[in-house]
Amino acid sequence: MALSDIARRTGIPAPTARRYAALFKDFFQGRRLGRMTRYPEEAVPVFLRVSELYGQGRITAEIEEILRREFPRTIEVGPASEQMALPAVPPEVAAMLPANLTEVLSEALSDALSEALSASLDRFGETLETLADQKSSLDIQQSDITKLKNGFVLLARNLKRLAKRDQADTVSAITRIQDRMRNLEPKLAVMEEITLTLTSDNADLKARLSAQEVELQRLREDRQRLENILKNISGLPS
Repeated sequence: MALSDIARRTGIPAPTARRYAALFKDFFQGRRLGRMTRYPEEAVPVFLRVSELYGQGRITAEIEEILRREFPRTIEVGPASEQMALPAVPPEVAAMLPANLTEVLSEALSDALSEALSASLDRFGETLETLADQKSSLDIQQSDITKLKNGFVLLARNLKRLAKRDQADTVSAITRIQDRMRNLEPKLAVMEEITLTLTSDNADLKARLSAQEVELQRLREDRQRLENILKNISGLPS
């Protein structure tokens, strides 16, 4: 099956299935045919299991460890090399060779190939472990980045909420002040009228006081003249 078939069978989006196939290719037993990779029927449960584990919040390293316990792994060492035609052995040389030369060569080649294959598998296993550790580290970093992004989003929302709340409080305070000013306008008008009345009364009082001072001065002058007249009449020196 192609990845598109896997996506239709499992309900997993094709880009997600392609990412699963790249991350856990050793568990899907895919075979390269031309430019496309085909997967056997046994790969369907693996795709479903990976999707389920991601849905549980598992990270890539944890999922790979679980898959190792639940599904077999397929490691491709590489395509078989092309056959090479060996040169013909001269008869005199062939007569000197032992009769079981084929068995000896096969056993020697088998041992050499086994050692080379074992060493290659060991190095490949170490490489896979290193890649798994790197993927785990990347997953942790990605999780931290996601947490930071979520934190910034929450902070921005809180700032907007605070700005809206402060703006609402300011508008409410201005409204209350305007209401108080409107309530004070009649009182201010009365006070202004009283002030004008007092000012007018004060002006009248000042005018009356000035007139009384003038009258008092005139009375003082009249008294002085009367006193002078009395002194003249009584013959006293002025």
